[in-house]
Amino acid sequence: MIVDLKDKDVIGSFELEGGGKVHLRLRSEADEKKIRAACFKKVAEYPFLDGKYQRFEVETTDMDLFMEMSFDCNITGWDDLFDWNKKPIPVTKENKVLLMKNVPLFQKAVNDGLKKLKEDEAKSAEQAEKNSMTG
Repeated sequence: MIVDLKDKDVIGSFELEGGGKVHLRLRSEADEKKIRAACFKKVAEYPFLDGKYQRFEVETTDMDLFMEMSFDCNITGWDDLFDWNKKPIPVTKENKVLLMKNVPLFQKAVNDGLKKLKEDEAKSAEQAEKNSMTG
């Protein structure tokens, strides 16, 4: 079996309802590690149980930061997206978060696009595996 272990950049562009496009990419292993390091922390707690202090480690998660970093990694840009004054909306981390939290049609396009990218990636991996077995 031939296996490609490189982290691939899986990207695509998807139409927005009402016009425009959103450009997406799947998060890489490096992205996942960076997000995990920033958002998940182990905290030691020492509750008094059975007459003595006992140490427990609890993992805390900053879900707001997790979502912000995820949106920032997954959304690489957009075309023809304007505010009410017909000014182009700049591609910034803050605007990515704002659009994902406040614009359901944008959120749907992003979620549907990411789902499609994951499906395409799975099909591509399956095809590569079939090709390696026959070749």
